[in-house]
Amino acid sequence: MRGSDYLGYNGILSTVLDDFQYRDGQNQLAQAVARALSDKSILVAEAGTGVGKTYAYLIPTLLSGKRAVISTGTIALQDQLYEKDIPLVSRILGKPLRTALLKGRANYICLQRYETARLQPELIPTGQKHEERRRAMDDWLEETLTGDLSECPVELDDPLERAHITSTAENCTGRRCPYYERCFVVEARRQALESSLIVTNHHLLFSDWLLRQDGFSQLLPEVDAFILDEAHLLPDLATRMLSESVTQAELEHVLANRVWSDLLNTGPSSNTPLWEQLEQAFARLVSQESGPAGILGCDEWSASIRESLETLASGFEALLLRLDSAPEDDAGRNARRNLERIQRILARASEARHPEREPGSQWPWLEWLQGGLVVRLEPVDPGYGLRELMQAHDAAWIMTSASLGAGGNLSYFRERMALTECEEIIIPSPFDYAAQALLYTPDTLPDVDDPDYLDAFTALASRLIDSNPGGTFLLFTSHRALAAVHARIIGSVGTRTLLVQGHASKYRLLERFQEEAPAVLLGSHSFWEGVDVKGLALSLVMIDRLPFASPSDPLVYRRIEAYKRMGKDPFRDYQLPRAVLTLRQGVGRLVRHESDFGAVVVGDRRLVERGYGSVFLASLPPMTYAREEREVAEFLKHHGQMAGH
Repeated sequence: MRGSDYLGYNGILSTVLDDFQYRDGQNQLAQAVARALSDKSILVAEAGTGVGKTYAYLIPTLLSGKRAVISTGTIALQDQLYEKDIPLVSRILGKPLRTALLKGRANYICLQRYETARLQPELIPTGQKHEERRRAMDDWLEETLTGDLSECPVELDDPLERAHITSTAENCTGRRCPYYERCFVVEARRQALESSLIVTNHHLLFSDWLLRQDGFSQLLPEVDAFILDEAHLLPDLATRMLSESVTQAELEHVLANRVWSDLLNTGPSSNTPLWEQLEQAFARLVSQESGPAGILGCDEWSASIRESLETLASGFEALLLRLDSAPEDDAGRNARRNLERIQRILARASEARHPEREPGSQWPWLEWLQGGLVVRLEPVDPGYGLRELMQAHDAAWIMTSASLGAGGNLSYFRERMALTECEEIIIPSPFDYAAQALLYTPDTLPDVDDPDYLDAFTALASRLIDSNPGGTFLLFTSHRALAAVHARIIGSVGTRTLLVQGHASKYRLLERFQEEAPAVLLGSHSFWEGVDVKGLALSLVMIDRLPFASPSDPLVYRRIEAYKRMGKDPFRDYQLPRAVLTLRQGVGRLVRHESDFGAVVVGDRRLVERGYGSVFLASLPPMTYAREEREVAEFLKHHGQMAGH
């Protein structure tokens, strides 16, 4: 049978799912996925909200019988696919299959580290409440088959607490661990290697490729197809994954580490010429003055910087050679592994004279952050690494998201992914945005950089919240603006619950937002995407300004410089399309289902007054444009009454 037999107007899904609605776009996407699976080709598919892309790629994949990896950008979508969507589609198709869920190791409890933490009260606080939590953890460990902390009944919102009971690649002792045979990470990876459908995340997908490149064992099996959902996250993730860095704190730790004294009878306290040279080079390096943006590219380095890096790299290399004959325990092995990484990065940085233009090369930077100096290697073109990842597998590659393009085409995504040959398809949302949603940019607000802007934006938000029978998201491009509006809006939302990012976990804030509707939530970056609130619980989304990333952000600054050195226009080719995609994500929080309605208010007049505003507008859903605040208030009240409020 074909995908259309299931997804068609009178297809099988229409007879077994009460809420199934035929969508022509879903059928188109399923056919494109089937072609890519058959030809082992590359498909880039933008599928607007409501198209039903999950079924559109699951059904042809399961029907093909091919072994596949489905990778997502978020844990939430991973869990939904594994726990709900795949079992349902498998049951409907009558095709039982072995499925595995594979997350990063930080999502699994480490039995050894948990036992260590239990024996050290300073790591897990005592007291009746903490004793109850500990007993609940112990009971869960008696029952769990996965060790997945998302299933744990105890809330673990404190990153430090989670760090004490999970492992990292650096502190994991592997087969020497007394709990190795019961290790949840090992078991999850074993099941993945034995399954025909693996649900994982983009970070782990990259980690698998990097491990293979370094000659280590793989995390994922060889498969026939890779399906990458939430693919808009891939380019930035590739930049982070393919970058390497050494911090000032890491260098300080190496130079003060007593492990060397134990292994070599030499070390920080021995006053040998080697250690004196290393300490002097380190002191020279960290005393250098930063560039105007706190960043210096390798073509801006002084002779002193180069000499310091060269001395550190050659000195650490000499230390590694002496370690070859030294006996090692776990501490020694970990120290050596870390030193090898640091030496490699410093050596590459010290050898660079000018920024390379080759796609596969890395550009060295020095960066001064709050915690001190960072030596960083960053890929010239992250898409090159993504292309190498795809070329390493004889498989189909299907990349999809609700927002991949800017200005009505996919060229920005394709360029950042270094894709030269692929099938492209853009499927608009089936929702009636003209009837369901308004877009409003008030011409009465001051310029976003005006000192009075946040006062005016807060006053507008207060009035519209009062008119809105449903819930409200106030989305901000910076934590500073969020905090400023929070301070101003307290007391102006009546009896509504006011929720603020940072005051609880994202999960708990969203839970309260829906339970205590109509509520008001103030959020920044993490609430612009991956949030699905149905119905009247969310009917107003207000955005403080167009989401151009700040050039003072070190990552953005480095990307801008990289585009300049490649002879490109960083605003046109990078900053603008990146901001367009971010705005699309924020606007996309509003209408998630065919019965949803609401208004999007963008407080930034540049959306309608600047020439580049047309690029934003062409990329947004075809909402009705409101010219007055009164229209927005009336629209919200009218639809709220129709919804029974």
